Amino acid sequence: MSAIADSSDTAIRSQANEKSPPENGWSAKSIKTKEKLLRTATRIMVEKGIESVSVAAVARSAGVSRPGAYYHFKTRAELVQAVNNSANRLLVKTVAGAKEDEHLYSRAAELAVENQDLVFLRVNRMLEDGPADVIIRSRQRGIERLKREGHLQANFDVHIGAVILSTSIMAAYIAIKDAKSLKLRQARVKAFGETNYKILFFGALKEELYPKWPPLPTYKPNINHVKQFHTSVPTSDLRRAKSLETKGLLMKTTMKLISEVGEDAVSVSEVARRAGITRAGAYYHFKKKDELLDAVNEHLDKELLFTLDRSFAQREAFEEASDLSSENVSLLKLRLQKMLRSGANQDPLIIYYKKLFKWHHRHGHLENGIDPDIAAIICASASLTGLYLIISEVGTLEERARLAKKFRKTYRTFVFNGAFNSESKSDWPTPPSHD
Repeated sequence: MSAIADSSDTAIRSQANEKSPPENGWSAKSIKTKEKLLRTATRIMVEKGIESVSVAAVARSAGVSRPGAYYHFKTRAELVQAVNNSANRLLVKTVAGAKEDEHLYSRAAELAVENQDLVFLRVNRMLEDGPADVIIRSRQRGIERLKREGHLQANFDVHIGAVILSTSIMAAYIAIKDAKSLKLRQARVKAFGETNYKILFFGALKEELYPKWPPLPTYKPNINHVKQFHTSVPTSDLRRAKSLETKGLLMKTTMKLISEVGEDAVSVSEVARRAGITRAGAYYHFKKKDELLDAVNEHLDKELLFTLDRSFAQREAFEEASDLSSENVSLLKLRLQKMLRSGANQDPLIIYYKKLFKWHHRHGHLENGIDPDIAAIICASASLTGLYLIISEVGTLEERARLAKKFRKTYRTFVFNGAFNSESKSDWPTPPSHD
């Protein structure tokens, strides 16, 4: 039986079965109704937001009578909590370390096949909760145990490592999101499980080849609204300098507005008002909202790639702190949420990582048995999401810089050596063949 069939809504079913009597004609129908309500609530939360969820609205959308819905969930809070528990029950297992589970490395991807909405909600909740998230805390307890047993790689920080490994849930979602057919999804699950296993125990890249890397391809953005965010110009060219200053102010104001109220509330006129610039001056630089948002997104992508992802383009950056710690953390979260919505085929950061890992594959830098596309998604999620979760804990730039530097050391170990040492490999299952 395939791993996907084995999972078969395990999280939702376990929630629906809680305190249920043995199955008979009535109880089986009751369980099915509860599953339908949970699925519908999850879909509504993804499409319209958590505030749109109510027992009555979910019952109506699911085609279940209101008394039938209230039999299972007395209040809205109870229903929302049940949705959260549905994801936790299975996803905690993927990070807690069930050594007897042969699907351990692909479980999150299997759940994404069965219920993408549920995984999407769970990843967003992790971004909201930060390192205090129950899945991250569960992973940390498992890593602490492995450290006591002598199974952890040297220089792999327990707290930061727990965050990095928990981001595999986001990677699993992105890896499955764009697969249109069941056959392709099954193939992605297999590739994800095998590559996730390899990276956990061996790393993604061969460390011995690291000093011999030839120059890597550089990031080239697809849009050209802003060549440089901070551009120095001759003082004699005051008009041009003023124009660049105005454009930079508009972009900074846009980013602040996005972080406060979201993209939907952005307009060129509102940004101009907040920036203290005339509407005509703002429209001179950005004719419409989309141009302004594209310019901001390009800037964020450049900042992420040229500060955080220099680890793949400038070798010394693996050991250095990232300037990303100075960025507005709320904007970084918005960028990660956009990555979730865009997926592996549309998000420019993921696309760039995929190009780099294919380049590494061509040059023989990847460990054997690793899928370059899946490795790119796993490492991108670990680096981008992991660093955000770590620096979101603190408020001062000095502390963020300190944590960013610490993060880079653990991330480097993860990329080149994996999380667990050779003594631990025999204790854990290899991923199933999924044949």
